[in-house]
Amino acid sequence: MKHLNQLDSEINGQELFFIPTMGSLHKGHLSLIENAKTFGLKTIVSIFVNPKQFNDSSDYEKYPRDLERDFQSLNQLGVDILFTPNEDYIYGDNLVNVVDSGNIGKKYEGNSRPGHFDGVLTVVNRLFELVKPKKAIFGKKDAQQLFLIKEYVKNEKLDIEIHEGDIIRDSNGLALSSRNQLLSNNGLVTAGGLKRHLDTLKEIYIETGSINESVNKTLNTCQDSKLDIDYLHILDKDTFDEATEETKNAIIIIAGKVEGIRLIDNIDFKVEL
Repeated sequence: MKHLNQLDSEINGQELFFIPTMGSLHKGHLSLIENAKTFGLKTIVSIFVNPKQFNDSSDYEKYPRDLERDFQSLNQLGVDILFTPNEDYIYGDNLVNVVDSGNIGKKYEGNSRPGHFDGVLTVVNRLFELVKPKKAIFGKKDAQQLFLIKEYVKNEKLDIEIHEGDIIRDSNGLALSSRNQLLSNNGLVTAGGLKRHLDTLKEIYIETGSINESVNKTLNTCQDSKLDIDYLHILDKDTFDEATEETKNAIIIIAGKVEGIRLIDNIDFKVEL
């Protein structure tokens, strides 16, 4: 595996499948790489903890990092190129296009973390400019991020094919995340409640057909003082606006804190009309 801090002329003109990450890799990341490798293109994985998407500096500082272990995992998977730029290489030329994530980017996770999705789209666009991939893959766990990236690529007419990677869960139903390693064993068990909230809300919504009633019943049913719920929404997956009676493809998104660690999750499903 070739390890680059800056991209060189050797990759120009190559058809690349790009997997952008912030490192501290887990089985969810590795599943994205395994997916990418089935397409027969050279794979390039980036590891860059992007400061512009953290609205809380302490969150940025404590974000887990383990480059040595990541390198070993990527090498074992046969990744072709590991790209680990520093902040100056990404942003130091002062010519970076700052991307506005728009109305959807300011809702839900964007409402709780102002500027987060502007930072995400800005770094993704910058990485696309540098890597020039043919394809790229992002996980479904970050559903709002995935929606915004797909919309940005479509609106900007970028010649990049975006793929989606399934959510990988532990035996307790908790979606794998780099932040999970900051939790205690008890915290990991508590965090599994996020998926139970999602499943409960889906069942109540299918039974009642009422969005507000379903959300209220779910929050009353799944109370847990150790799990601090920030938001719980039923959305139209195709628009990422609140679901309506016309919604055919629904997605339920949730965010909360366990032991002070912020976690997100979602499930999607087809609505029987």
